[in-house]
Amino acid sequence: MNRLGLETATDFCSVALDVDGEVSLREELAPRRHAELLIPWIRELLAERGLGFGDLDALAVSRGPGGFTSLRIGLGVAQGIALAHGLPIHAVSTLAALARAADPEGRADHVLAVLDARMSEVYAGFFEGREGVHHPIGAEVVVPPAKLELPHDGPWLAAGSGLASYGDVLESVLTGKVSAKHPDIWPDARSVLALADTVDPVPAWELEPKYVRDDVTS
Repeated sequence: MNRLGLETATDFCSVALDVDGEVSLREELAPRRHAELLIPWIRELLAERGLGFGDLDALAVSRGPGGFTSLRIGLGVAQGIALAHGLPIHAVSTLAALARAADPEGRADHVLAVLDARMSEVYAGFFEGREGVHHPIGAEVVVPPAKLELPHDGPWLAAGSGLASYGDVLESVLTGKVSAKHPDIWPDARSVLALADTVDPVPAWELEPKYVRDDVTS
C-alpha cells in the first residue's frame, strides 16, 4: 500500500511517504514556509520511488488542533490531491500524532501532548498507553497553561511546544507528576501515517479541521 502523510498544523512542516511499510521523509522546522515546501517535497518523495499521484492508495493528514493558516495549508493540499485522484483521507489528531512522536514504541503509561496555542493558551491531549497504543483520556482542550488540569498524578511523559513556551507557568501544574519532558518534539508526518488506521477514512469533501477553540488564530 502507498500512503502519503502530511503534518502542517504547527511550525514544523513534515511529509512522509509509506510504500509497503518503507517510509521516506522530508521535514523541517519552518514557520510560515509550509506553502513553499509542501508540494515540492511531495513531488520529490514520489519521484524518488518512481511513483505518481495516481499510484497512491490513501492520504493521512493532521486535522488539528494547530495554527489556523498552517493547518489549512496541509488540509487543502490533501483535499486537492484526494479530489483529483479519488483517494480516501485519514484525518489524524495533531495531539495524538505528537504523543506518538514522543513515545513511538508506546512504552509510556501516560502521555501529555501540549502545544502552544498562542493567545497565552495551550492545546492539550491526555493519553493512556495500553499494549503499545495511546488511547485518549477525555477531550482535547485549550486552556491557559496555569489552568491545565491533569486527569491524575501520572507519572506523565510530557512533550510539545507548550512546554517550551510556557515551561515556567506549567511547572506548578506538572511538578511531581511528570517523569520526562520533551519540549523539542513536534507532531510529524511519520506519526500521522502510523496512526492512519486508527481513524476511519473520509472522502475529500468531508475533510474538516478540528480547531478545539472557536476563536482561531494563525
